[in-house]
Order: sequence, then structure tokens, then C-alpha cells
Amino acid sequence: MSEDLIVGGILFCISLLGVVSNWTVLLFLPKSIHKSFGTLTRNQAFGDALQTTTVFFVVVPMVLFDIQIIKTNSNLVSFVMLFGYEVSVLSHLLLSFNRLCAVSSPLKYHQLYSQRLTICMIVIANLYSLASILVLFASGCKYYWSSELHMFMYHVSNACVNFSFYGIFCKYLVIILIILMIDLFSIYTARQLYRQAHSGNVTKQINKKEVGLLVQTCLQGMLFSIELVCYFVVSPRVQNKWSQFFLTTVAFSTIHACDGAISIMCNSEFRELLFRKPVVTSSLPLSKVGPRSESQTKF
Repeated sequence: MSEDLIVGGILFCISLLGVVSNWTVLLFLPKSIHKSFGTLTRNQAFGDALQTTTVFFVVVPMVLFDIQIIKTNSNLVSFVMLFGYEVSVLSHLLLSFNRLCAVSSPLKYHQLYSQRLTICMIVIANLYSLASILVLFASGCKYYWSSELHMFMYHVSNACVNFSFYGIFCKYLVIILIILMIDLFSIYTARQLYRQAHSGNVTKQINKKEVGLLVQTCLQGMLFSIELVCYFVVSPRVQNKWSQFFLTTVAFSTIHACDGAISIMCNSEFRELLFRKPVVTSSLPLSKVGPRSESQTKF
């Protein structure tokens, strides 16, 4: 079995999962589900779907059928993939802030995260993503497909090496660290509320549905941090090309494929809509005083 057939088969399976899951989230996630969080999740799915669809319909045929015209212009293919990656990472950052606000200030959540403000944040984030990729390519730094190593890699030059380290690795490292700190603080806050629930000192309630959304952001942020370390830290230190392939190309594609699947698994209402099977959700009372109100149970 040829190497291209193995590489193409692996990427086919991963990208197929990503195409199905991310386009499902993008097209079918109900607008009524946590308006701000749902809008941010759809934008994240847009970035992931863009990346996985490009791999499925362009990169996989290029590898399997050795299409030279695509390999020659693989720099343009990488433009689309990097844009999708940038959109996805920034969406993760916005989602983490969203969950932090929902956990720490649930009564002010809808005021702070109005639909108009959410859309403005998405527009700014996507324009920044496009601008950063345009700057990358305007600098003359090319990101092309290596048939020998089965991965996208930068053209070797001083400008390209510096840009990839400072403009890509350092930037994403800072973003991922911020995401992890926000997620850890959100988990800590949610844990404190859960403890206070049993002491009867609070009048709020924790909704299991909201906990699922917090789990979603934490899992996705953790995957991105692992991919970043694998791609920029571990892969340059290994010599075996198959190890590099799994640490770069496979890791890069897997996080985008898993994003959509995680969004589906962690959203009970969405699963109910997709599978037409009732999903029972309940709230964990933080106080025994009085009936719960809508403002107390929704973020």
C-alpha cells in the first residue's frame, strides 16, 4: 500500500467526521438555544467547517490522485485552512469569556451578551482573522504541501521562520493560555456555587444544561492546547516522518473535526432536536427557598 493511499485514507476519515459534525452544527443548531452562545458556536463551526471541507474536497483528492495543479497551488489551499483555524481559535476565546460571564454573573449575562454585541464581536474577530492571513501571505511567506513529509509546512526563509514563530506560535500560545485560565476560573466558580448549594447560602440554581456548555468550551480549549504543543513543540524534535505527520497534519485536522462532535455531545437540546429523542434535564438547587424563576435558571 502506497504512502499517499494511507495518508489520504486517514485524512478522509477525519475530515468526513468534521464535515458532517460541523456543518450539522452550523446549519441546524437552533437559534433559540442560548442566543449569544449559540451564535458564537455557529461561528466556531463555520471556521471548523471551512477547514475540514477544504481537507475533504481538496487535500484528500490531491493526495490520493496526485493532482499536481493543486499541489503547485497548495499555498492558496493553505490560505483557506489557516483562515478557518484563525476563526475557530478566536471563537474559542469568545466562547470562554461567554461562559465565564454566564457562571459568574448569570443575572447580568443577557445584558452583557446581547445579540447585537455578539454579532459585532464575531465580525471584528473574523475581519482580524482575514487581515492576519493576508499579512502572512503579503510577507511572501508560503505555506505549501510537502508530498515527502505529508504535511503543510512553511517555506524556509528568515522572514518565514520569524513570522511562523512570533506571528503564529506565540500569538496562538498566548490565546490558548488565556482560554485555559478563563476556563479554569469558570470551573472554579461553578464548583464554588455547587458547594454553596449544599450549604444553603445562595438563592441561585445551577442548570445542568449550562454545565454542559461549560464542559464544551473546556474540552475544545484543551484540544487546541494539545494540538499547539504537538505541532510547534513536539514535532520539530522527532525525526520519524510518520510521527511528524500525526503530530501536525492529523492533530491539526482532528481538533477541527472534534469541535463539532463536542458541540453536539454537550448540548442536550441540540441532541434532542437531531435524534428526536427527549433528553431529560434538571437543575441542581442552590437553595430551598422559593420557586425558581426564569432569571435564576437561564444564563
